[in-house]
Amino acid sequence: MRSRGAIIARVSWLLALGTLACAVASDGAAENRDCLACHGERSIIKTGGEHLYVDPLRFTETSHNLVKCVSCHASVTDRHPADGTRPSRATCQECHDSITQEYAGSRHGANAACADCHDPHQARKLIYVSGVQINAVCTRCHPLPAAMARHEQWLPQAGLHLDQLPCITCHTGSPNYFINLFIEQQAPDGTFRLATYDELVRRADERGISSLVDTNGDRFVSLQELRAANRQGRSMGMRLRGLMMPEVMTHSYQLLDNRRDCTFCHVSGTRNTQSSVISFPTPTGSYQRLPVEKGAVLDILYGTPDFYMTGATRSKALSIVGGLIVACGLLVPVGHGSVRFLTRRKREHGSPAHTAKVVIVYLHALPIRVWHWLHAIAFVTLILTGVQIRFPEAFRLFGGYRAAVYLHNTAGIVLAVTMLYWLLYYVVIAHTVGRMYVPSGEDLKHGLVRQVIFYFFNYFRGKPNPFHATPENKFNALQKLAYLVIMFVFMPLVIVTGILLLDVALLRDVLFMAGGIKVIDGLHFLAASCLCAFLFIHVYLTTLGPTPFWEIRTMWKGWEEEEVEKGGKVPAAPQNP
Repeated sequence: MRSRGAIIARVSWLLALGTLACAVASDGAAENRDCLACHGERSIIKTGGEHLYVDPLRFTETSHNLVKCVSCHASVTDRHPADGTRPSRATCQECHDSITQEYAGSRHGANAACADCHDPHQARKLIYVSGVQINAVCTRCHPLPAAMARHEQWLPQAGLHLDQLPCITCHTGSPNYFINLFIEQQAPDGTFRLATYDELVRRADERGISSLVDTNGDRFVSLQELRAANRQGRSMGMRLRGLMMPEVMTHSYQLLDNRRDCTFCHVSGTRNTQSSVISFPTPTGSYQRLPVEKGAVLDILYGTPDFYMTGATRSKALSIVGGLIVACGLLVPVGHGSVRFLTRRKREHGSPAHTAKVVIVYLHALPIRVWHWLHAIAFVTLILTGVQIRFPEAFRLFGGYRAAVYLHNTAGIVLAVTMLYWLLYYVVIAHTVGRMYVPSGEDLKHGLVRQVIFYFFNYFRGKPNPFHATPENKFNALQKLAYLVIMFVFMPLVIVTGILLLDVALLRDVLFMAGGIKVIDGLHFLAASCLCAFLFIHVYLTTLGPTPFWEIRTMWKGWEEEEVEKGGKVPAAPQNP
């Protein structure tokens, strides 16, 4: 009984305290209305200046609206303003002592006062503002060009980071972070900016602007609703923009070492991208949030196409598909190599005994050999760095994530340049790109079948290769078909998507027209997976000559020793380099 009586007494006390607090807040709001009767009219600006005007709508959403105006302006009398006395102003420390102490110890403490960043009549909680509004405050003292130059000294794609992250995300501490999605409207010049309440009202129905995304009105955005909003929004010149925001705002303003470690964000499963909300503007300039189904930014199909964090928001399904493609490429050398090992004795004794003549054929000119090895180095570097970028939690082949990104971008540029060089050489100088890489009618009719039979049957019996390379016809039918797809489909696809992912300002419209960052990254990854599978097959096939390094030596020296049977046709005479 005593316990029950104590509980009842405690609950009663809490209810009484809550009622008193509500009464005080209500009383404060009532007195504030008296003050706003004058200070809420823009006409007061003409009599005393801009600082006397207080926007009533914005002030009602601030935390300060819960207390009386006289709490901060204690010297105001009943005769104000006729008494001619200028009201006093409270210091922020009187109510925010702990924050003031934290801020005083920060890098900003000696350079800016609270009012330099916060208007006390418009100060709102973090949930009511956007990252764009926060950064607008920061750029008053830190202009974007200067901030860009400072960050470019160590941060890859600094412009993209400064555009997608509020400054407080990296320069203040918070136990948790989330993705905040905003609706942007395309301007006549093609750029995007935050959509205003009035712009969205004109597009929404009677249920309000949230119906533009929350179509069923359950105050919760599903993956399907988000996907539909992305698709429909693009046709209306609108898009969703994702910003990573801290859940708690601190005033430490420091350089956090863990933010310089890219894996703070760019790693699969990081808490920073697991939850998300979508924020809708209100008539007062603040925002109201709706929760979004968990994983919205982690799926290539349903996530907003304009938000993607390499290495973090990757699609698991896409990674599986890419892994299967690479596994298929490995299956050829593993399977074929196993049978090759088991039948090695047949090849040792199965070659024609009547082979009597060896001729030297000059196959690869010096410019092509230089291109090949530069292209190969860039190609392998892209694969290795790409693995670390996509799976940073599992691979650290090149040290830090940042080093892998720089090396990957550099290798990508080299690959693009060498690819252009290759195309110009064969089209403009050699004039043989069609004959060299496009299978002829004879190739398609008989050559493909002969080569398939040789590689998967006759090779194991020790039979000679039915194709003999010449300077005018270097590749057999199967090689031509493979190189045609690799050099004119997958290689250009990797290069073009890679350039789009570099966040070149002039190409941003093209990026979004093509489906957004996530779609382009998906195509880039799948094409890279196909090229990786090709690499395994290509390297293995170079070992099928008389010795494992026979073909590699040919690409290094340019010459190939061709065995010719007695009475057989002799390949074209060797040419000088």
